[in-house]
Amino acid sequence: MPHINPEQSARELMSSPVRTIRPETTIEEAQKLLLRYGHSGLPIVEGDRLVGIVSRRDVELAAHHGLKQVPVEKVMVTQVRTIAPDTPMSQIQALMGTYDIGRLPVIDRGQLVGIVTRTDVLRQIQAAPKLLQLERLAVPFQKILTIAAQAAEARGWHLYLVGGAVRDLLLADPDAEVSLSDIDMVVDGFHRSADVGAGVELAKALQAIYPQARLEIHGKFQTAAVLWHNDLELGSLWIDIATARTEFYLYPAANPEVESSSIRQDLYRRDFTINALALRLTEPRTRTRAPEASQELLDFFGGVADLRSKQIRVLHPNSFIEDPTRIYRAVRFAVRLGFEIEPQTEMYIRHAIASGVYQFRNRPVPALQSRLRSELKYILQAAYWKAAIRKLADLDALVCIHPHLKLDRELWRQLKWADRFQRYDFSIPHWQLLLEVLIARIDDRAIVAQTLQLPQDAIQRLAHLCEIEQTIGQKLPQCEKPSQIVQLLKPFDSETLGLVAARGTRSLRRSIWQYFTVWLQVKAPLDGSDLKAIGYKPGKQFKLMLEELLKATLDGEICDRATAEQYLAEHYPLN
Repeated sequence: MPHINPEQSARELMSSPVRTIRPETTIEEAQKLLLRYGHSGLPIVEGDRLVGIVSRRDVELAAHHGLKQVPVEKVMVTQVRTIAPDTPMSQIQALMGTYDIGRLPVIDRGQLVGIVTRTDVLRQIQAAPKLLQLERLAVPFQKILTIAAQAAEARGWHLYLVGGAVRDLLLADPDAEVSLSDIDMVVDGFHRSADVGAGVELAKALQAIYPQARLEIHGKFQTAAVLWHNDLELGSLWIDIATARTEFYLYPAANPEVESSSIRQDLYRRDFTINALALRLTEPRTRTRAPEASQELLDFFGGVADLRSKQIRVLHPNSFIEDPTRIYRAVRFAVRLGFEIEPQTEMYIRHAIASGVYQFRNRPVPALQSRLRSELKYILQAAYWKAAIRKLADLDALVCIHPHLKLDRELWRQLKWADRFQRYDFSIPHWQLLLEVLIARIDDRAIVAQTLQLPQDAIQRLAHLCEIEQTIGQKLPQCEKPSQIVQLLKPFDSETLGLVAARGTRSLRRSIWQYFTVWLQVKAPLDGSDLKAIGYKPGKQFKLMLEELLKATLDGEICDRATAEQYLAEHYPLN
């Protein structure tokens, strides 16, 4: 038998609280719960007393035989082997091996307080605790995590640092001090008020200690955020605090339904193994562990191994069916971190795309709207956007934007030209110009822009793009002077012209570039006060004279005050 740390007990490893059902629950209802939460079985309780347990296999067999309306008490196992919170790991392993049991309920004083699964046991076999030193964080960040942990402990909760912050700590130079701009924490505790939740309560407690921070609450998802903007110690920092929760997608690309759950279930709902890591900030359930256990790393799914092998690995096969933005996240993390998408994960991506599930738009699909826009923003504003777009195209993932969107040579050329135009100061962010170029290739571009919830001016710009391109394309060849080109282009905003230029011919692009960089900067040598000083009287003619001076300057007929005054004398002589 492999060596088991004798200090390990059921109390430390159990998932708590336990999701249970009642004896009168129907087979059909139990089947839905097993699907929703991914469990292999469910304990059955009557009041506070455990009366049985039912496995996924037994439920599915009963449903297969037409017994969906039968209560689960008819198929449950009533002779249930249980353990106590202080049952050692060696005894737990022996029970599971002897009786071929996949799960053991934990009973304390007659009440069900937790459950230990075979996975819990396997994870502990010859596995030394993985520790991560928070001392590598800059002092202000250590302080705020310590305060949050103390507040959680005072309420009887467990608190974990999760996700990207843990990943980035593991990837950082071991000798470098680490600062963070985005911190995710999870509270593994439950508050009686379901619409507030433990995460929200902890965020409120933290904001009370840091009153200069701003608090945002998202009750639907049981989360809250505490934000600092240009703080002297913390800089710009976003701390998101959530109650440990599980998710269920009613259909592909929907918003998930969320419920309170355990830290393990919370990590399992995440996208990739490298983001499903948690660092314990509070003390564990037992006091027998060493003091440094409060910095124990929870790695249920092999995230550390995947960091070492530089792989992006998804947590479950249907992940991309449920949320197509994870395809974009997989590519973004792979390119940003210099990782590879693990072959099985890439196969899941290609299967999800080939299935065509993203093309059914008869229901709300938030994952293909604001969430997809957010992922596109992250990608297109990054220095690595070209590599990411190429990888998305290789996966045929651009169909998530529109079924007919393909990255051909012409579109790639347009994107690169739009990227060069970033040197010009547009009123929209650079990533949005790239996105507009990307979707401008689609016939119903305005509808796609609306689906992605782009600003209204972008939707209008894309809706009228064809007629604008046609107007400029027809009239530009007839312009022989710079002033004529300026007069043609001036009615259009710079964002529209940037879009037209990226998509246009070389001569059109050159004209628009000169318009931006040269002709818009040209000013006539004389202004209104100069005209009055010369002796002209203000009136309707003033505006015409100034316009004519600017045209002549653009066309090279005027180069200084002297030639400007001479031009006026010839065209607008004083009486």
